[in-house]
Amino acid sequence: MPGDPPLSPAGKRQAKLTAKFLSSFPVKAIFTSPMKRTVQTAAEIGKYFKIPVSPTPLLRERVNWGDDPGQSFENFLSMWRQASANRNWQPPVGDSSLQAGRRLESFIDSLDLHPSEHIIMVTHGGIIADFLRNLFDDSHLDFHLPGFSSSLDDDVIKECSITILERKGLKEKLKLIKLADAGHLQRF
Repeated sequence: MPGDPPLSPAGKRQAKLTAKFLSSFPVKAIFTSPMKRTVQTAAEIGKYFKIPVSPTPLLRERVNWGDDPGQSFENFLSMWRQASANRNWQPPVGDSSLQAGRRLESFIDSLDLHPSEHIIMVTHGGIIADFLRNLFDDSHLDFHLPGFSSSLDDDVIKECSITILERKGLKEKLKLIKLADAGHLQRF
């Protein structure tokens, strides 16, 4: 499938650097999108923690190139941009931006986490942006990552970047701590 490539050699190096950075956290679980590149990244991270990686379709991107057989890449990008601009718009395949963000939110809410527990979710930039746009206004996101709200058509959340959310109590709202930070990749 065109939209499900494995990690490139550069992607493998980024996954190793990300795994090394995350190894300092006391992680309870690792969840991943079932796409090849995320499964491979999660497997690299899982080596450090010696815990199983759990794939779930709930972490899948809102839509991938190849979900609509025969769709050109240019048409896919046009569809992606339309869904980013009009978050309620339902593309011919996949989820709307709003739906994808809600899917990730319901997955997070379903996890039985206590405030001191850490989990890792290896997923895609689009669904992360969709989820964050559901929870926070653009000015808050732009504060954490200048230009976030004006670059949603671009690759605003880079591969192997780290976004950290924190919840102090089971019923508390999520707090954004770090957004799309790629400082650990600087040695790359």
